[in-house]
Amino acid sequence: MTGTIKIEGKNLVFEIHGIDIILAIRKSVTIPLDHISSVSTNVVVSWEPFQQLKIAGASLPGVVKDGMFLSKDGLLFFEMHNPEKCITVSLNNEKYKKIIFEVQDKESTAKIIRDAISSNHME
Repeated sequence: MTGTIKIEGKNLVFEIHGIDIILAIRKSVTIPLDHISSVSTNVVVSWEPFQQLKIAGASLPGVVKDGMFLSKDGLLFFEMHNPEKCITVSLNNEKYKKIIFEVQDKESTAKIIRDAISSNHME
């Protein structure tokens, strides 16, 4: 199941749906647009065990990865069933270093986020 991402004012809101709310132990994550350093549609997620340590959430390799995980890069938040449909949002000044989030159309979602960041910087 994919979540939804929306722009609310100067924030990016990641909304989690269905059973994934329980698995991720969150209903949503809100990040200020000016804390986003980059948005990527490249598939960089590994299902390999021991790549990330689960802190809170659920992980069943090849099926679901939801919640907080610790990696060599820092704390990550996942909402993922299919890595091919995920965007990666890299962050500054947040507890998460990256949010890896599954969406219906990753290219258009990434463009919407990038456009919102650009508009936010112009204000």
